[in-house]
Amino acid sequence: MKLSIDPADLKEAVRFAQTAIAARPTSPIMSAVYLEARSDQLQASGSDYLRFSRVSVSADIEQEGCALLYAQMLGQVVNKFKSKKSVIVRVESDRAYLSQGSMKFEMPIMPADEYPKNLNGNPEEIGSIDGSDFSTLIHALEGCASTDEALPVLKSIHLELGERIDGMATDRYKIGTDYTDWEPSAEMKVAVTVSTDWLKTISKTIAGHTTLQISMDDGEASRIGVTSGAYTSSISLLSGDYPKVRALFTNASTDTHTIDRKELIAAVDAVSVMAERNTPVRLTAKDSMIMLDAGGSDGTSTVAVETDSYEEFILAVNPSFFLTVLRSIDTDQVKLSPAGPKPLTIEPGDGSSRYLLMPIRLPNQ
Repeated sequence: MKLSIDPADLKEAVRFAQTAIAARPTSPIMSAVYLEARSDQLQASGSDYLRFSRVSVSADIEQEGCALLYAQMLGQVVNKFKSKKSVIVRVESDRAYLSQGSMKFEMPIMPADEYPKNLNGNPEEIGSIDGSDFSTLIHALEGCASTDEALPVLKSIHLELGERIDGMATDRYKIGTDYTDWEPSAEMKVAVTVSTDWLKTISKTIAGHTTLQISMDDGEASRIGVTSGAYTSSISLLSGDYPKVRALFTNASTDTHTIDRKELIAAVDAVSVMAERNTPVRLTAKDSMIMLDAGGSDGTSTVAVETDSYEEFILAVNPSFFLTVLRSIDTDQVKLSPAGPKPLTIEPGDGSSRYLLMPIRLPNQ
């Protein structure tokens, strides 16, 4: 195998392939990036069996072939190519040679024929979506998913694929739901639970026309895949029932306060400086103003923001969770609907996402 390639394209190919390689691979062979040179393309792929990533980039192919290179070593090498001159990649026998001008590297390779086949499963296209719409859906929900490794189902986003794509995420303290339109290939009703980390990773690379694929195993969806331009990625689905969180939104209050989102973020961020560990921020609404205060034995802080409602309420929330939800919204205004001891409903001024945030009980409640 021999080729010349733009260094930026080579770096991107290696970077994306590495997104599916585990930090601690189960075997040496799975710590590698698989390179395949065909026609005028260099294809790079990586996998940890659960995840799979592949990308194609343009290259001047002098001799077609494939090679299996240690991902960590290859990543370090390609990042040393600082100029814009083409990089020459050559594979002979059991060695790989990479050079750019006078800078040359030689590294060992692994047997390419020992790399597992069909790591992407048997995907079937089920529909298409604008990549930016799918990324927006993921961004709206990712902050509500759990980060607890012991709760893999909650450390995910649940997607329901039908006439539209409905998504939801929860860590038990906050809940997010949203939806987006897409173009399904056929009438369907498929529910999948997908790793939030994987969805966040692919959301950074998808744009424009994007296709979704599902792999079936004994009549059940077992894997989901995404292809956007030169990028393809897939992951095994999580098993287990997802909590029925949508019904909780029926308890929402009809008393709504509309507030400038950036002002509210700044206010919560400011008062939380004086909040001690596990200390909530209190919100007190009166006379079309919401007073936020927090503090402990070392000091206190207060900030007021305007609201369009004269309805009064008092509640307390975890400031970190509150900020996460507010930053998941991208509209100028945000709507708060308090419901006493029941979850606080948070919605964008104009949009499809909805959130619930569990309040913290105050001493006199």
